[in-house]
Amino acid sequence: MENTSVDLSRPSYYVEPDSRIYRFKRKLTLKPVLDIITKTVGHRKDFSLLEIGTGSGFLLTFLESEFPKAKLTGVEYDQRLVTLTRSKLKNAKILQGNAEELDLKNETFDVIVSLQVIEHLYRPELMLASVKEHLAPGGTFIFTSPNLTGCGARIMKEKWHGYRDDHVSMKEFAQWSPFLQNLGFTPLYCGSTFFTGIPLLNRLPLGILNWGLLYLFGSLRWKYGESFVGIFRLTQ
Repeated sequence: MENTSVDLSRPSYYVEPDSRIYRFKRKLTLKPVLDIITKTVGHRKDFSLLEIGTGSGFLLTFLESEFPKAKLTGVEYDQRLVTLTRSKLKNAKILQGNAEELDLKNETFDVIVSLQVIEHLYRPELMLASVKEHLAPGGTFIFTSPNLTGCGARIMKEKWHGYRDDHVSMKEFAQWSPFLQNLGFTPLYCGSTFFTGIPLLNRLPLGILNWGLLYLFGSLRWKYGESFVGIFRLTQ
């Protein structure tokens, strides 16, 4: 299957800069997920983690620095991003592959993460079937996606940055949990982030409030934030 929303003939939207200031900003945006992973693995340092859709590799870069003994694997469809991610990492294994066709043999992982990827898939249930296959017993699946119910989408309307040609499977907040439950997952947490989709709230001085909330809380159990944040395990 090669029916994908990624247009490899155009420059990638997801090749990101890598300055110190930009890394700091990316660590803030990734803080909700980094905190969840830290709580999920507890005191374990040698856990295994798969990221589906590495993008420019920031999450794995931060994890490799924080957890040097962890077994980290990433899968990315766009070869340009595979090359970029590999250039940042020392030990993580980065593979080129389609999220709807994952085949990692018999490997299983304690944590599987997919950030802002599921909305790109024409058949997200195929990725979730692979997640079930590769999630270790008691393992945790974490994913995020642009939130159609969020304040950004409601206020910005058609100008909201979540509306893009390659976002083909977006959902409202309340739709995600039933969707995954029907596929054999049990929700542990469903929440959302804050206001990064509203340009005015990203500029000083209001940006201080927005980024402060993100730093302090990461996400909350509410449905009006910019990105849906879900934590799931396989139904027993």
